Amino acid sequence: MDTRETERILALRQLDALAVLDSKVADGLEHITHLAARHFKVPMAFISLIDGERQWIKRSVGMTMRETPRKESFCDYTIRTAEPMVIEDTHLDPRFRDFPLVTGPSAVRFYAGAPLLTADGHAIGSFCIADKVPRTMSEDDRAQLQRLASLVMSHLSLRRAVDRLDPISGMANSHQLADELDLLAAMGVAEKRALVYLDMPDAAAAHDIASALGAAAYDELVRNTGRRLQTMMHEHATVFHIVGTRFALLSHAHDVENFHTVLGGMDDAFDAPLHIQNIPLNLALNAGMVSFNTDREGVLDAPRKALAAIKQAQSEQRRWSIYNEQEDDTHRRAFRLLNDIPQVLHADEFRLVFQPKLDLASNTCHSAEALLRWTHAELGAISPAEFIPLVEKTALVKPVTDWVLESAFRQMRAWAAIGKRPKIALNVSARNLEEPNICARLAELCNRYDISPSQIEIECTEGLWMNSEKVLQTLHDIRSLGMSIALDDFGTGYSNFSYLQYVPATTVKLDQSLIRNVHANQRDQRIVRSIIALAKDLDYRIVAEGVETEEIMGLVKDWGCDEVQGYFFARPVAAEEFLAYLN
Repeated sequence: MDTRETERILALRQLDALAVLDSKVADGLEHITHLAARHFKVPMAFISLIDGERQWIKRSVGMTMRETPRKESFCDYTIRTAEPMVIEDTHLDPRFRDFPLVTGPSAVRFYAGAPLLTADGHAIGSFCIADKVPRTMSEDDRAQLQRLASLVMSHLSLRRAVDRLDPISGMANSHQLADELDLLAAMGVAEKRALVYLDMPDAAAAHDIASALGAAAYDELVRNTGRRLQTMMHEHATVFHIVGTRFALLSHAHDVENFHTVLGGMDDAFDAPLHIQNIPLNLALNAGMVSFNTDREGVLDAPRKALAAIKQAQSEQRRWSIYNEQEDDTHRRAFRLLNDIPQVLHADEFRLVFQPKLDLASNTCHSAEALLRWTHAELGAISPAEFIPLVEKTALVKPVTDWVLESAFRQMRAWAAIGKRPKIALNVSARNLEEPNICARLAELCNRYDISPSQIEIECTEGLWMNSEKVLQTLHDIRSLGMSIALDDFGTGYSNFSYLQYVPATTVKLDQSLIRNVHANQRDQRIVRSIIALAKDLDYRIVAEGVETEEIMGLVKDWGCDEVQGYFFARPVAAEEFLAYLN
């Protein structure tokens, strides 16, 4: 494909002409075809677009055919000239007499088409009239046909302008950015460019400004931010308004090496306050940047990588973040895992295992913690440390927890059928405890599977959420059902005994990070002994997690722990293997 043809097809794509003509916004073009049919007194009028291989017949009167191979179209000849093309009798023209439009149901004997020309002179198609009888055409009629073609192009160009300018800022938008990137790829010139996504201010600050000062102030903020960026970047990059207070910077050619330095040197300009309604506002800034090659693959992936970079800047509360492939792979994997979970809930990839607990007083096992495991069909075993934190940040936490509860109660019923009734600890998140019907669901499961509530212990990680009156009431309601409550991972993060007087817990589980080196670290020993002593005074049952040696088990037993769990006693096992520990 030669350069001129490449540029012509790119012009067609930039106008989005195929999409516009398939949409309701093109109703005005329908009127133009009817007008042409009446004015020229012909049964057929249509708009034809030509891509690389096909002719697409869009708005039409009297035409049933919707597409043809390009080589079988009149319009393939029309777009080769800037003037209208007239075929007075197709039967007399060896180029066209065997075309399906001539020999088929349309039976075209007369054709006239005017090229649809862009401002750069590229013909993307033609505006055509046709008849089933031979005709002649005057110079005035030819000129009128060309004017109608120009009207079609004005409509398409106006629609493109409307679609590619943000209505608030008046700046080029994301569609225009996509066009610019497409053009870079189509030019076939190997270049390096940089793309930056920039939030100024971030979404939370923008929301606060809109709430405090009103929608007009928000619009003024967007416009002023855009103008500032254009002033700062006019020598270095083109600025686009993506959405809200998000903008994009596309570096100019041959400026990538210097671009990072330029941006870093503009901190004072970014920090300068913007005046909105005479109020000076200091705007927080997050930005993600990626350098890319202007080949097709590099251009297609640049926006996604810039978005990944800005997400990284936001998550790490940094002003600037440069795209990192390893971090991007992590984010993409996380997205895939979350996206796969709804299907997994109805497959066989999730399973429960049970980690036995050893009662130190009797040296027997009569309880376990139910743990979720995931063997992905393609990725293999997924660590709970990877997927559970992801789930807990999303609405998936409810269906996943429901799956765990349902599976655990079903297993407990199976054990009960053979005379075994161990106590099972089930993990729930703070988000689960905020669900309005969690207690009702737990009570219903007990009734449906004939499980005594005393066999259930609900484990929840201690934290700031415990200050929530709603969560505290839920915990009290769970205790009222007859279930026990364990504070998991105790001794990390927020740990504060002052709130224990409000939380109806029965058990404190010492986090494995405290237990792991307790045999060798005097400071850890003092902390663990103090927590155990205080918890015992408050009548809590004490469980030590992560016990991996006989020495550590002996120490925590001497200090007053009631139970231990960890690899020294038992790893998590399948349901049928757990029976051996009960026996």
